[in-house]
Amino acid sequence: MRKTNRLAMCALAVAVSCMFAGCTNTAQQAESDDASAQQTVQGGTTPVTADATTLDGIVDAIENDFETTETDITTKLDDVKAKAGGSYADYVENSSMLTDWLADAQAETEALISRTDENAAKYYTLLAQQAPTMDWNDISDSMTAFYRAVYDDAFSNLYRSVYTDAYKNVYRTFYDSVMKDAYNTVSYKEASDAKSSVYRAISDAQSSLYRTISDAQSNTYRTYSDVHSEFYNDNYDLSKVLGD
Repeated sequence: MRKTNRLAMCALAVAVSCMFAGCTNTAQQAESDDASAQQTVQGGTTPVTADATTLDGIVDAIENDFETTETDITTKLDDVKAKAGGSYADYVENSSMLTDWLADAQAETEALISRTDENAAKYYTLLAQQAPTMDWNDISDSMTAFYRAVYDDAFSNLYRSVYTDAYKNVYRTFYDSVMKDAYNTVSYKEASDAKSSVYRAISDAQSSLYRTISDAQSNTYRTYSDVHSEFYNDNYDLSKVLGD
């Protein structure tokens, strides 16, 4: 039997998917990891679009893309700290490096999200092609696997790695340490103005990054939920949901 207690499951389908990490799809167990295309983005090399031949391969590409982007952003911050974060004099000489990093972290995150949307669409499209011959439980497991890997883990790691940890590092280095040195180097007014300026720049950039990640995660969930509902209703044409 393809579906059990169909009416009861309809109301609970999405909630069940969010609560349980499903068993590995039997069709996916034999799938090997796929190499993903590469592209240079803001000086960092990250996967662009996944090879859409396996579900596992697409998820792997998304996960690798997040990890590579996070590493690139944090590595660039280390360089900024080394050149502009040692003293107020270093900051004055290389202040543009911090400004560039703030903009670059935002740009790389936006590019990552765009690629993730593309790869998510590939995942759902491929699953839609396979779904007519699959048991409902296997379809639901495949949807849950994507939800767990991308919505739960990938976005949570991005938030923690960049929004929380990297920006905490920025505040400690530039707002706390460097600006403290400013009061020992220049006049009180100049140091105070510089500290206020640095705080506003960092705070504004962090707020923008938060909105970007939060909106993207919400959109990821919304699409996941819509696709899940389509599959439950035996509708495998996702053109309306994915906007094709």
